[in-house]
Amino acid sequence: MNSTALATAADDPLSPINWLTGCSSGPREDKLIEELANLDKETIFGRAEELFADEQYEEARRLFSFVYDTFPNDPLGHKAALRTADCYAVKHDMVSLTEARLRYRDFANRYPNDPDRDYALLMVGHTYTAGKLKPDRDLSSLEEALDAYQQLQTLYPGSRHAIEAASRVTALREVLAEHDWLVSSFYLRNNFWQGALWRLEYIKNSYPEYSKIDLVNEQIRLVEAKLAEQEERTKKFMEELQKSAKQPS
Repeated sequence: MNSTALATAADDPLSPINWLTGCSSGPREDKLIEELANLDKETIFGRAEELFADEQYEEARRLFSFVYDTFPNDPLGHKAALRTADCYAVKHDMVSLTEARLRYRDFANRYPNDPDRDYALLMVGHTYTAGKLKPDRDLSSLEEALDAYQQLQTLYPGSRHAIEAASRVTALREVLAEHDWLVSSFYLRNNFWQGALWRLEYIKNSYPEYSKIDLVNEQIRLVEAKLAEQEERTKKFMEELQKSAKQPS
């Protein structure tokens, strides 16, 4: 972008330049615009990478965003879009992770043929699982992450990120299975035999690789025995009831 084009863009309130500077003027912003006017997109992107490496994420994000907003159809602009999302993802607070997730997902939807789409899907999953995975928490985020990782596996089996995605899928399936195990344990403690059986059979069929699958099978046999005893008691009770009904009053 030459100086004339940059000056014209600066007069447009919707231009990337004004977005970059927050629609405000000042010595710092003026100096930045002047510097960018004499740089090509590769140099600006490289400077953003240096800032990112130095953990100056806010400054890096401004330059990455500038490259993307100025060259949205350029391959380097696509990379800048992902790096903008990366600048949010590294912060690990909920607001930043949500912003990063929206950007990664938008990239995956907007550029289905981009060679970095597999990375965007990987990072969608990562933004959902940035915290500690716990089976007693809301599982919706884990299920969303699992969907993103599995989509990556299905669409890009040869991806350099496929091994990591597979590892994440294994870990998430273990947590989801553990959740169902905890639910079945609650049913067992309260003698809800049928509910426990349904949940245990679901684990057996859905998560055969679960680390506690031997315990699951053991509990299934136990519950089936309890249900058989319960059925036998009910049968005897009904027989006694019928006998009493047949006796003359």
